Amino acid sequence: MRNLTNYLIRISIFCLIIISPQLFSQSWLSQNSGTTQQLKSVYMVSENAGWACGDAGTLLHTVDGGQSWSMVTITGADLHEVTFRDTQTGIVVGDNGVIFRTVDGGNSWQSVNSSTTSQLRGADWGDANTVWAAGRDGAVVKSNDAGATWMTINSGTTNRIRAISAVGSDHAWIVGNDGMIRHTSNGGASWVAQSSIATGNLQDVQFLSTTTGFTCGSGSLVLHTSDGGNTWQSRSTGIAIGQNGLYFIDENTGWSVGGGGTIYFTTNAGLNWTQQPVGTNLDIQDVHFPSLSNGWVVGDGGNIFHWNVPTGIEDTFTAVETFHLEQNYPNPFNPSTTIRFHLPASSQVTVRIFNIVGQEINILLSQQLNAGSHTVVWNGNDRTGNAVVSGTYFYQVQTEEQSLVRKMVLLK
Repeated sequence: MRNLTNYLIRISIFCLIIISPQLFSQSWLSQNSGTTQQLKSVYMVSENAGWACGDAGTLLHTVDGGQSWSMVTITGADLHEVTFRDTQTGIVVGDNGVIFRTVDGGNSWQSVNSSTTSQLRGADWGDANTVWAAGRDGAVVKSNDAGATWMTINSGTTNRIRAISAVGSDHAWIVGNDGMIRHTSNGGASWVAQSSIATGNLQDVQFLSTTTGFTCGSGSLVLHTSDGGNTWQSRSTGIAIGQNGLYFIDENTGWSVGGGGTIYFTTNAGLNWTQQPVGTNLDIQDVHFPSLSNGWVVGDGGNIFHWNVPTGIEDTFTAVETFHLEQNYPNPFNPSTTIRFHLPASSQVTVRIFNIVGQEINILLSQQLNAGSHTVVWNGNDRTGNAVVSGTYFYQVQTEEQSLVRKMVLLK
């Protein structure tokens, strides 16, 4: 009976999509950015508050989910990426090695010495204190004190780096021109070139753990790795144009954006992609989702679009179709955090916590659960009841058929 019910619900959803395409085409709604400058990066610290940056020093801030965006003036240089550790501490990077840092939620921004004059195109937080930036001429810089001071890192290349992704204080991946992928596992002391089928420019990279990552670029290319980048497989089925940015909220669910106003969506780690309609044919540069139901993309002409699943659609679709693991909240956290996940069917479920080197330190749950949404709280203790130290941890939710992993940061 359950299988019949699920089949009928799937048929109903399919009919809804076929009969009412306007409902879903309206899920990406235009927001007024107040600028026509190219926007290169967007980062939401919550479902209401976030930042976007772009050419000519454009830095935009919203506190109402993008209903209004205000301009913040800090520089005239092109800004290429904005990223936050939490709601208070963040950085924005750009041309001529500029890095600006805030520790008060953007109420004030201070210029910091990046130790380079090269254009910085990408930045990413590894853990609570470790943040990286990278860009032109192989430039890589790293901070071990949450962006207050920076050191130059020898990346072993002079190629243009277009994006960087980090996990913990030691692991980082850089991608760039001519299909370049390089990885460090020792905090930048040495880098190893990784090979793939990519020959064009790789524009973005994201690692969800030390093993699972994605990258995208020219030639309608998306690549996936499950072994830390030692091998890369094409995950480009359904994508018809070069891609500029991607964002995954777990190992299966993600978006990729690119030329001609294209937005693609996957629920199976990129094995298949479905294009989502959006009201522009201008290039889209970046995408960020703080949750499954709320996301933003930015791009050329000052375009900002917001994804908001119509009430009732997300819960029905998620409960029936997908196994989904949300980002823990709060993150970073102290002393406890909540982990939320969704099951498409009843299953035996185990929730485990791992440290940065992959050692299992706690099992939060191991039992049969019904289909639907579930939450579990981790209080920052190991299996013996002792409090763990500050740092990056991973939480895994494993069912009878698959498992998903995400990272979190304990900050004391």
